[in-house]
Amino acid sequence: MPEGYLAIAFDDNRYLDIAANLALSIQRADTRPISILINSKVKFNPDYTPLFDQVIEINDDSSLRGAMNKARLFDHTPYDKTMYVDADCLLFNSRIEFFWRKYNGHPFAVEGHKQKEGSVFSCSLGEKDAAELCRLLKLPYITVFNAGVMYFERTPVAKAVFERVLEYYEGPHRDAIGYRYKHPGEYADEPFFGTALASLNIPPFQPPATDRLQVTTPNILEATLDIDLGYVAVVKPPAGKYQHIWSGVLCHFCGLAPIETYFAIANKLRKERALPPMDRKQFQPVILNDAGHRENILTPEP
Repeated sequence: MPEGYLAIAFDDNRYLDIAANLALSIQRADTRPISILINSKVKFNPDYTPLFDQVIEINDDSSLRGAMNKARLFDHTPYDKTMYVDADCLLFNSRIEFFWRKYNGHPFAVEGHKQKEGSVFSCSLGEKDAAELCRLLKLPYITVFNAGVMYFERTPVAKAVFERVLEYYEGPHRDAIGYRYKHPGEYADEPFFGTALASLNIPPFQPPATDRLQVTTPNILEATLDIDLGYVAVVKPPAGKYQHIWSGVLCHFCGLAPIETYFAIANKLRKERALPPMDRKQFQPVILNDAGHRENILTPEP
């Protein structure tokens, strides 16, 4: 199939519930299909059948846990051109079309920045040092980005990215490259993808903060998130810098924070499709903020 979105819901039906919210938001703004990868621990809810193009159950890989299952996306996507989106994202407006056109013809595309020194992939669960990673892997820079959204095409170059991710993860430097993540045995995926992209000389797209595909919620000071108006704008204070406004089309509610805002929007989407509201008691936000977190800023400082 030519183009579509792809999400993952492994190990816990709560991931399926939030992926359903993502699908609801996509169907509001785009006609492209969305498929979902699940494993045997997730029981598919038949009420969600109209939301997904394909429900693809895949076998567990005992060496991969949680976010690192993104390394398997290339082998299981049903689409020739795939936009992978984390389940805890919501699409706010149809301007997503601009990014499909922008990325078309690129084997692998992410938003981010290049970094040679300083803290990278920093959150409350861990961080790495760019200079140390460059020395270890003999890289000219590290591609720093949030892996909640990744675009790739069914090409040898994209396949090489996923193979390099697994090579680094399965190699002798796993703990030097990455760090333990939210669940036992899980590693953060971004250090492996960021080093893999740099090793293959695939630079990130570096749009201005006000013209993003993905806007993430860690470190926000305030936000305006209106899915009816298609408006996403958040205020962030990059480490040691002036505050900036970030805006885009996909909002990545990292760890579901701010959780009350997420639930209000998700339940609005569900009500429109006569689906029951989310069970708020089953969810607690995971705080991923970090004072050293850095994102690329291309707009000039005052």
